[in-house]
Formats: sequence, C-alpha cells, structure tokens
Amino acid sequence: MALLGAGLALPMPIMAKEHCNKKSGSELEKCNKAFAKMIFASPYDTKQWRSCPHMHQQLKKNIEQFSDEKIYFDIFHKGALGVGTELTALVARGSIHGALISVSNLTPILSALDILNIPFWCSERHNYLKLLSSKIWQEQIIDKIHQQGKLQILMHYLPGTRTATSTKHYGKTIKTPNDMHDVVFRIPASKVLQQFYDLCGTSAVRVPWKKAATLAKGGRIEALDPSVVGLFNGPGNLKEHLGVISQIKSVQDGWLLVVNQSWFNGLPSKLRQALLDASEKTFHEHLAQIPRVEQYCELALKQLGTQFYTPSVDEIAQWHAKAGHQLPQWRSFKQNLLGDEALFSKFYDAAHN
Repeated sequence: MALLGAGLALPMPIMAKEHCNKKSGSELEKCNKAFAKMIFASPYDTKQWRSCPHMHQQLKKNIEQFSDEKIYFDIFHKGALGVGTELTALVARGSIHGALISVSNLTPILSALDILNIPFWCSERHNYLKLLSSKIWQEQIIDKIHQQGKLQILMHYLPGTRTATSTKHYGKTIKTPNDMHDVVFRIPASKVLQQFYDLCGTSAVRVPWKKAATLAKGGRIEALDPSVVGLFNGPGNLKEHLGVISQIKSVQDGWLLVVNQSWFNGLPSKLRQALLDASEKTFHEHLAQIPRVEQYCELALKQLGTQFYTPSVDEIAQWHAKAGHQLPQWRSFKQNLLGDEALFSKFYDAAHN
C-alpha cells in the first residue's frame, strides 16, 4: 500500500471494486462494473477547462468509451496527490496509475526528454508537432523510454512556449539576455533549462512548482519561465504575482500524460489499445482547444494587471546568439541525451522539414 500525502493511502490493484466505496449514482455503477480503475492525478482544476487544456473530462469520456467502460477513470485534481516531480515519483513507483506532468519535471527519470529544452530549435508549435510525429522521435526517444520499464507515454500536451516573466515584486521587462544578468530566476527540474539560464547569466534557483507563487509574492524569486497558460494556471494563485511576460519563445512548455508501465503492461491487450486510441483522440481535441485557451489566459492576465512584451527581431537574435542550439556549450548535452551528438541534426531536420 502506498501512502500519498496526509493520511491518504491508495493500494494499486488492477481490479476496481475496492476503490468504489466513495462513489454514488452512475459513477458508482460504472466503477463497480469496471475491470480496471485508473487513478489519474493532475495539478489542475477540472472546472477550469476554459483556461487550461488539461482535458480531464475528455480523457475520462474517451477512455471509458473506448474501453467499453472496462476502465474507470478516476480524477484526483488540483494537486490533491502532489504536483511536478512528486507526481513523477508516484507514477514511476506505481503508487498511482497516471498523471499529467510537465516535460521538465519528468526529466529526472526520463532524461532524453530534456533534448526538447535546448532553446530555439523546436519551440514553434508546428515544428514541435513535426518532431513528435517523426520516426526518429519514436525510435530514439519514445521506444527507448518504454524500454526502461518505468513509464508509458500516452499523450503530449502543447500549452505554449516558455517565456521570460518578471514577478510583480520585481516588475522589470526582460527584453534581451542582458536583462537576465543576476536575476533570481526560478527553474524547474531540468538540467538543460538550467544550462540555458546559466548561459544568460541568471542566478538560477530550482524551486518546486507548488512553491513558486509564495516565493514570487515574497520577492524571493524575480522571474520564471512557464508559458502564458502555465502561468495563469499555476498553483497558489501565481497569476496574481506576475509583472511582465516577455514572449521569447525559447522552448515549448510541454506536458505529458504518462502511466505506470507495469500497470499498463498488466492490462489485457484490448484495454491497452483502448488507452492508446482514447489518448490519440484526446490529443487532437486538445490541439483544437489551444488557441482559445491561450487567448482566454492572456486576456485574463491583462485584466489582473500583467503586461505583455513581444521582443523585436533584433532582440530575438540576441537570445539565439547567447543561448541557441548551435553553441558548442550544448555539445555535451546532445551527446549525453541522445548517445550521439550527430543525431541532433537529424532531430532538427525532422522538426523543420
């Protein structure tokens, strides 16, 4: 039995019936009839679907429909079971079945994903999509991750590109890398992003996502990098503590739906395929929602007093020159993440051709 948080214990058998005692009505009936129960954790609020492309309800609907209700999808939202690297550890250990986690917070155990965080080579949505659908991505990243036997990737999320955002307490506009010098910059659990901000001369600090709002409010961090969608939906009302969002478009602030691979492999083949098919359908539904969600978040942040800045062509060129993928400082990262530095050019081609 795995202990999760304050007094919350969740055993993890495939059979669902032990988990249904808190359900009622049609949900109780579905839960009792299901062969498997999928405990899914997310940092986001199911009710906030207008501002966040978390797809909780679409996942539930699609997974239960594709599995003929043999899988019951149980949502633990709003960080009830943890956020970020906490969820990574829980899914990897098998304490929960699946979760929505950022690429960066998965990199401690799925290091190859960090190749996505080398800046300014795959940040635009169409390039990111090309890469994710390419043969080389499947063979060199996804297949190798699945061979590790820890996590199964079911779905990518594309909530938008990372930013350079000052806190309300700090309040300055970050236009170029020179504006980052000595700024106390919150970073997630990504070695590649840490290198990026080191190249820009920041005073980078690794802060758990759930603590970012508290530190921003108290002036203990001066800037951070999530996408507009990520900033608006951050825990602890982070949206109230933002100054100026500079849209430098460094990398995609990607998220992933992952499940414990031992649990996934223990399902009958028809149910494994149902999960894959349901995730594929949800992915396409999510892509259609993104523009509307981004617009909603931007307008809502402006109403809260947050300012937006779009760097000029010359300013973007300064970012590329300071930290772009072409710099020799990235060679060891490409080698360590891919096993062969020369492979990176093939990844680049897959994203751009």
